[in-house]
Amino acid sequence: MTGGVYKRVSELLREGKRFALVKVIKASAGTPRKSGAAMIVFPGGKTEFTIGGGRFESDTVRAAEESIASGENRVLEFEFREEKDGMVCGGSASVFIEAHSPGHRVVIFGGGHIGLALSRFLDILGLPYTVADDRGGYASGERFPGASDVYHISYDDPVKDIEITPKTLCVILTHGHRGDSRVLKSLLETPAMYIGMIGSGKKVKAVREELVREGFNCEDPRIFAPVGLDIGGDTPEEIALSIAAQMQQIIYGRARTGPGGGS
Repeated sequence: MTGGVYKRVSELLREGKRFALVKVIKASAGTPRKSGAAMIVFPGGKTEFTIGGGRFESDTVRAAEESIASGENRVLEFEFREEKDGMVCGGSASVFIEAHSPGHRVVIFGGGHIGLALSRFLDILGLPYTVADDRGGYASGERFPGASDVYHISYDDPVKDIEITPKTLCVILTHGHRGDSRVLKSLLETPAMYIGMIGSGKKVKAVREELVREGFNCEDPRIFAPVGLDIGGDTPEEIALSIAAQMQQIIYGRARTGPGGGS
């Protein structure tokens, strides 16, 4: 059982998920589970595996949710008394809660040729990524086997089911001006650290003018449009390489930015 927990932890770390690993680090005779028992807790209280159920587990889950939110590890001490806690056993236990917050993660809006090429560079770099597209055939796990998640979304509400954190890098590669514009507006309301949008100078200018008319800050330094470094190529693979390189600059604090971003 415990081996299964740690295999699952490895998967979650690779996928860039937020969770807490809960471990029983000390337990006396009569406690629900012995030392070494473990479970995983996710934001919202969903769990995988168990440390024994009852109030012991429910109190631990609540504490684990707090640790996930704060990013702080903690130790809980429990004393079990049948007349007080409704437990059928006595004893004591100590539980260690280890909070895991994802590192940098990429969200690709648009699963077309450039999105597919970009995913291959991210696989090589080991950067976890999510793909989202409003076309079912492109929002496919078969098309993106290395993706942590693949979402078939509406560009009317593109980030509804996607967690965007201050360590999330977002790339807008949709199949049309309307999709690009709607995704960009939604992302400006999130804490994303990087928002790259593909497009010609004419298209980027039109989107910026639309943002201004609607009261958005088109000088936001997180915006990189046109996205990518100027490496001179124009194939999907070359554009994807330029985007991956620019994101690496952002991650390592090497990007040259100004109001409205750009390279």
